[in-house]
Amino acid sequence: MSNTEAFEAMCYGPIGKAVKAVEPQTEADPIGVLASVLAMYSAALNGTVRLSDGKPVAVWTVLAGRSSIGRKGTALKAARGILEPAIGGFLDSRTEGGISSGPSLTQKLYEKEEDTAGTEGGLDGRVLIIDEEWSENLKRVRRCPTFSTKLRACWDGTTIRHTTKQESMVVERPVLGFHTHITPGEWSKYVGAVDALGGSFNRLLPVVVERSKMLPWDHTPVFPETPELREAYDWARKTERTMTLNKEAGKRWDEIRAAIEDRISSMSESLSCYVERSAEQVLRVAAVLTAAQMKISINRKAVDAAWAFVQYSMRSVEKLVRDAAQPTGSNKPIKTLPEMIREILNRYQGADCTSTLMLRSLGSRATAATLKLAVESMNDVECVKAESETGRGRRPVVYRYVVQEETATEEPEAVPDVPPTSVPRVVIPAPVQAPAVPANPLLALL
Repeated sequence: MSNTEAFEAMCYGPIGKAVKAVEPQTEADPIGVLASVLAMYSAALNGTVRLSDGKPVAVWTVLAGRSSIGRKGTALKAARGILEPAIGGFLDSRTEGGISSGPSLTQKLYEKEEDTAGTEGGLDGRVLIIDEEWSENLKRVRRCPTFSTKLRACWDGTTIRHTTKQESMVVERPVLGFHTHITPGEWSKYVGAVDALGGSFNRLLPVVVERSKMLPWDHTPVFPETPELREAYDWARKTERTMTLNKEAGKRWDEIRAAIEDRISSMSESLSCYVERSAEQVLRVAAVLTAAQMKISINRKAVDAAWAFVQYSMRSVEKLVRDAAQPTGSNKPIKTLPEMIREILNRYQGADCTSTLMLRSLGSRATAATLKLAVESMNDVECVKAESETGRGRRPVVYRYVVQEETATEEPEAVPDVPPTSVPRVVIPAPVQAPAVPANPLLALL
């Protein structure tokens, strides 16, 4: 699945509509714009919109891209342009810079609650951290033994506290939004495996971004009108809203959850620790997309769109972690699951490959469920049931290249008074080795 196809799958409801509308107006990666919108809009809904288990719907995102060409700041600017008419007041009054210690995080949330205690609107401790130089704070975070613990508690919506000689600060239901930027090189330097194993980073959804296009120097972006997002924000803030899956969405989420767990079981722990909460991340993203429609019942389409976004983040994590583990100066590419599938089919010269042979060749790299999900994201490979050799019993599952039909005009033999005709023919593409370094390395993992 290409990045364009992945982005199309992610776009759902008013949020997806707004991001698609701004795409021609910016050089930013559209998936980066979507990630920024999800982080900021979910932070605005936080506190009154919750999951059925009481947890917040806050979506925490990280844009990972090289300086200048990653267009991280451009993505954030485009997202603000989308959301300014809807939640501009929240962004202006509740956005804070990077915080790098547990006490300062607790104090900031506590002070916001204190400022609103007794007001007509009631207690409101919402805070949105936007840190465009995350690496600078990651350097300092390591010196504070409580920061990671308190950050995880905020994601879960559980109590945090800090006691000094002067006062005891307690925040019973922290409502924290979080969005940061980092370069891939800084990720490998400051996002350590020890912290990841402790769960500090599996609450985040990293998204690898790059410039989408070049626009003229004098281009002035025109941001779309977003009255639906404004109405949804007002609707969400009037009273507490509990988001639940409808029956069909629940079944789909169960399938996704099983696929994620199968995938995690085949990963090394140094990689799986970043994606262990992917199933809950799907719920959170789906809840935000649904709340933007002023609905509390999450349907399957919202879940599928959320799953597309979380899958992209999982692929981003795998790229970041594996690039970090790759020795400096090494040019050996790390193969993705789709690349390995194509290699196996090429080995069999394009012939049908049974599920058993495919899984045996992949070894611990994939399970039956993750293999099927990966093929679903590929345009040139399909999974079908073949006829059994005896014509009876279970039909074997096989993988093969997609057969494409092509219409061609051929000159017939010279026959008097018979005009040439168009004759359809079937063309089976020759197996092609995947390029060692693809134009965009974020090929489908699942």
